[in-house]
Amino acid sequence: MNLIQRIDALLPQTQCGKCGHPGCKPYAEGIAQGEAINKCPPGGQETIVGLARLLNVPVLQVDTSRGEAPAQIAYIREAECIGCTKCIQACPVDAIVGAAKLMHTVIADECTGCDLCVAPCPVDCIEMRPSLTVLPIVGDLAANERERHARDLKRDRARRRYEQRNTRLQREEEHKLAERLARAKRAAPVQAPQADPHQAARDAAIKKAKIGVAMSRAQLHKSLKAFGHPPTFEQQSQLIVLQQQFEAAEQALATLEINTPPSPQTYKDPELKRAKIQLAMRRAELKKARDLNADAQQLATLSAALAAADQALHDAEAVSEQPRPNLQRVEKRPIDSQLRQLKTALAYARADVSKLQRQPGVSPDELNAAQRKLEEAQRQVDAHVNT
Repeated sequence: MNLIQRIDALLPQTQCGKCGHPGCKPYAEGIAQGEAINKCPPGGQETIVGLARLLNVPVLQVDTSRGEAPAQIAYIREAECIGCTKCIQACPVDAIVGAAKLMHTVIADECTGCDLCVAPCPVDCIEMRPSLTVLPIVGDLAANERERHARDLKRDRARRRYEQRNTRLQREEEHKLAERLARAKRAAPVQAPQADPHQAARDAAIKKAKIGVAMSRAQLHKSLKAFGHPPTFEQQSQLIVLQQQFEAAEQALATLEINTPPSPQTYKDPELKRAKIQLAMRRAELKKARDLNADAQQLATLSAALAAADQALHDAEAVSEQPRPNLQRVEKRPIDSQLRQLKTALAYARADVSKLQRQPGVSPDELNAAQRKLEEAQRQVDAHVNT
């Protein structure tokens, strides 16, 4: 063991925090760095003497200003407990068990007497009682070697529970952090790619031109229907103006479309399409042969044809310069016609029983017969599935 572990082995493992540290292990690290050895009231003078002998430093008196630490254990008046779990969260060695809104209780053999659970209790139902029936963990109370050995075993157990609790809390905190990051990632809006402003302006202009062409065409057709035949001189003049406006709108639209670069189109390879169709046909032929219970030779021929069609599709994809899809073939089990019939009979039997149960005045014999029929149908289905 290193120096910190040897110092920690001498401390009482109450994890009470009276030394100013969150536990005995942090205090051991402080002592190794030169901190005073008399800050542990639960350890008593026995612990100070052991630390002084280990570190070769003078023996000091216990710092009584940090409070007293008699041999005690926590006790919960269970009738008053409201199940708030605050004491469970405060216990450094997980010596309190219970659940939210349910009664809590203290594991007396594991309680170190740190009294950290007393203050958080909102209904003041926890009290510290003298440790009369439980081996005390504090110093200066072991009368012989046997009691000291039993106390050391209890301290080791308290140390392990303290370390296990810290590991669990750290794991839970990491899990909560991961969940928060995942929620933030899911809630983050997906930024749309920035569009080209020049392209957007050209698209808006083309859209406006198309609207103008449609309106001019509609106005011209409306005037042609409204005017008589033949039109008067004024009407004919108006029609000429409308025709000129329509032709000008069409010319403006054509000019915009010519100056606008065409959008990239996806090239469709006919060989690739043909290969996909052939693969689907070969797969359907093999499935049909399996459903008809064809002989092994025919199934082998169709399987070879399916493999050849699959390879032809991959070759066509390589030639067409398109990314090869990540296909995953799933072999489906053929449908058992007998099982389908049995399940259908089971469904009818279940419906008959439900119908008889809803009808008033049904005789018990009739209902029992329907129940027996349902049980027999269920038995046949189970027997067929288990074979």
